[in-house]
Amino acid sequence: MNLFHGQIYNDDRLFILDLQLAKKNKKSIWAVTTRGNVDGLPPFRVDDFPTMEAAIAFIQKIEPETPRISMGGKPPQQPLEYTTYIAELCKEGIPSAIQIYEMNKANRGELIVDELTEGDLQKQ
Repeated sequence: MNLFHGQIYNDDRLFILDLQLAKKNKKSIWAVTTRGNVDGLPPFRVDDFPTMEAAIAFIQKIEPETPRISMGGKPPQQPLEYTTYIAELCKEGIPSAIQIYEMNKANRGELIVDELTEGDLQKQ
């Protein structure tokens, strides 16, 4: 059990990255959703990219900087190079964002990304 600030986390990471195909303004894009690594995996933010390659480049830069419970909820001061980071995750039995994508890609629907405008907020 990974208890941190009163919440139970699925592993030592505070967040996971979730890659999937998405639609934005009727165009296909790739989305990387940062999710809280707790029950239900609630979304924290969504970054979108025109290609899968761009989304994966983002994951490879950001994933090693993931804050860890074992680091007091902070990111590593010197993040590992991506392949080294993936090897460390493997040793811990924790899947990477790319592995999670590969495991789930056959069962995923398409994410719809809509952005709220100032006008949308004023209507509420």
